[in-house]
Amino acid sequence: MCGVLGILGNYPLTMARGLLLLLAHRGQDASGLLWVVGNEATSSKSIGNPDRIFVPEIASSQILGSTRYPTTGKRVASEEDLDTFVGPFNVGDLSLTHNGNITNMHSISNLKFDCDTEFIAVKLTQNLTENNGNLPSAFSALQSEVDGAFSLVGVYRGKLFAYRDSHGFKPLVFGRSKQKTIVASESTVLDMAGVPLERDVYPGELLIFGDGGTMESYSISQSLTHSHCFFEYVYFAHPAATLENQLVYDVRFRLGRVLAQTFLKMNLERPDYVVPVPDTSRPAAQAMAETLSVPMREIILKNRYLGRTFIVRSQEERDAMARSKYLYLDDKIRGKIILVVDDSIVRGTTAKMIVADLKKRGAAKVYFAVTCPPQTHPCYYGIDISTDTELIASTTEIEAIAEYIEADALIYQEEHTLSNAIGLKDLCLACLNGEYPTEHARRIREELQEQGASSIERDYERDFSK
Repeated sequence: MCGVLGILGNYPLTMARGLLLLLAHRGQDASGLLWVVGNEATSSKSIGNPDRIFVPEIASSQILGSTRYPTTGKRVASEEDLDTFVGPFNVGDLSLTHNGNITNMHSISNLKFDCDTEFIAVKLTQNLTENNGNLPSAFSALQSEVDGAFSLVGVYRGKLFAYRDSHGFKPLVFGRSKQKTIVASESTVLDMAGVPLERDVYPGELLIFGDGGTMESYSISQSLTHSHCFFEYVYFAHPAATLENQLVYDVRFRLGRVLAQTFLKMNLERPDYVVPVPDTSRPAAQAMAETLSVPMREIILKNRYLGRTFIVRSQEERDAMARSKYLYLDDKIRGKIILVVDDSIVRGTTAKMIVADLKKRGAAKVYFAVTCPPQTHPCYYGIDISTDTELIASTTEIEAIAEYIEADALIYQEEHTLSNAIGLKDLCLACLNGEYPTEHARRIREELQEQGASSIERDYERDFSK
């Protein structure tokens, strides 16, 4: 899961960096910008958020940007790692960045790549050479070879292109004006740039943009069903973003409304307050409060100078960050029955800490409601939960999870209510039910069953020949 940006049309680099900041929630390991002046591509990269990227006070007509959330290769530990682990990448006439995860990179290439973005850039360049520089033919070859999720933005010989894999795992949208074309992971970038959202890039579609807003569309590969990542709606995407014609805020509100019905069926004592865990769960908490006729109170306040605990570097960092992430309004807690609403429980780190903090401050009872169903399987398509051992729900029943986090009741979203609330039939739910949409991912699971449970390595980076 990364954030990607592409701009065609004269645009100041400092303003492009500002647009990339709107995608910092999609990856905070590192970030980079690449721009073309004449025929020369130049890049600048930094550890952490895009505001650390140094750019000159110039404009460029071809710009690419990336925020990195590592699902392949190691996390960036030093300045020396930036060139090989952080996009965008330039290979010959091609520059490219990507969001997603390639599951079969090690099985189809004899070369060693530090990250899958560089792999795609090299592979696509080879395909262009073999197809006389024809982008549609090069992408047709790429789609037939590569397994996984990949939403790509790049520049090639003065034109901007965008491609989304045939399953449509990861979001990619674009908009055009007479002066510029922008492609990005989320529509909020277009809003900030003053460019109207035109539509999503369709799964399996290649778009090639030229000067003056011209566009060519090629249908490269079509799948009978698409596999949009449901976790974008639950957690990753900004609530102001529009994905697949759905406002993310509205989806999260609906998730809270149906979760309230599940709560009512449990015949629990009425809570005094519904309390969101900031910030992702706020729309769902509002919906639950309205449905239950209970006031919502923001008793848990976020330290806004910290990022997302889910995507930081290690469990030790997650634990330390969780401890310093939230502040509490103690006077609103003592003696109250509190219904906490969060987007998900992955490892259980944050949920356990929040329940303990509320009870330490005198809460009479703490219910914990989750808008995402239990995640029981790893993700191979761009969320760095790549082994079963990282998921508390993979080995633990709901009652035991409630006991572990010390909640008086644990209320999970159900899979069918999740799908109904999102409003799309063709979702990827692999981390909920183990039904992986692509062939190589299914093969990985078969190998794991034969050779034993996941190790500390990512499943798709293991060598199963041993």
